[in-house]
Amino acid sequence: MVKSIALQYVKDRLLFLLFYCASIVCIVLFFYVTETNENEMAYPLSMAAFFLLVFLFVDWSKYYSFNKKIKQLFKEQYTVLEGATEEQKLVTAVIEKMNNDHAKEISQLEEQSKERYYFLSHWMHHLKTPVSVIELIVDKQQHDNLSDSDTWSKIKRENKRLHTSIEQGLTMVRMDRFENDFTVEAVDLLSSIRKLINERKSEFIYRQVYPVIEADKEDFRILSDKKWNEVVIEQLISNALKYSNADKGSKHIYFRIEQNQQYTNLIIEDEGIGIPSYDMERIFEPFFTGENGRDYRGSTGIGLYLCKKITEKLGHEITIQSEVSVGTKVMIRYLTKV
Repeated sequence: MVKSIALQYVKDRLLFLLFYCASIVCIVLFFYVTETNENEMAYPLSMAAFFLLVFLFVDWSKYYSFNKKIKQLFKEQYTVLEGATEEQKLVTAVIEKMNNDHAKEISQLEEQSKERYYFLSHWMHHLKTPVSVIELIVDKQQHDNLSDSDTWSKIKRENKRLHTSIEQGLTMVRMDRFENDFTVEAVDLLSSIRKLINERKSEFIYRQVYPVIEADKEDFRILSDKKWNEVVIEQLISNALKYSNADKGSKHIYFRIEQNQQYTNLIIEDEGIGIPSYDMERIFEPFFTGENGRDYRGSTGIGLYLCKKITEKLGHEITIQSEVSVGTKVMIRYLTKV
């Protein structure tokens, strides 16, 4: 750091040094032309050199101190910037003013962001109410009017799609406040899987897809946030159901849990249409739907993006393997213990 500041100092003071040396040369020439005794020339030259050294020493100490702090700030090291010269004081005042203006602007943007977050969150929560009411009405009409149950089933499926989209929107909104909305604890993984399967029981039946849980014991504890972890698993189940392609016969979705002393792996494997190899690199990109998304209605390209973001924030690892016409295998790796 000292070397770089020294080179910078020489560059900044080069013009002054050149003029000073030029003035000394003029004085020497004057003495030489007037044929003054050489002893008389040595004294003023030595005095000039002495005062130059004193000036450079004082000037360098002020210059070095200020520029050292500037470089520390560039390296994001804490320091208090104080100017020794009038020029440095002016620079310090300008920097403080810019910092204050920037902080004020950030504060205003944060307030605007909070306001948007508040309205968007409440708007989506209000949307969930009519969706729930529609589902209740459809259930009642299906029960009362069995002859037209197919129409009501279609309406219910569309309502379910709307509900899923609203939930995805709410999840994206909550992601901005993720750090304030999660608690790491010991979560019963098997219990969460069974709960999510039961919540989609009718959809499993309708699509002729059968869940199969493969676990060698009942108690699998992982370190995670229960709510956010269930958001990820629910999204993976939704994808597995959507792309199971049950038109070609009944299918299965396998839930395998493997555990060792350090990790617990949850593997969700379907027998669906699979993902083309050329789409695999982009499956976690936001709003990327790929070839399957163009063929299947309702694909938003948000689900896997949210899964990736949530697992990263929770400290988990998610990987996907897929083969066209064979199926897709998703693995989530959790910490069993710290």
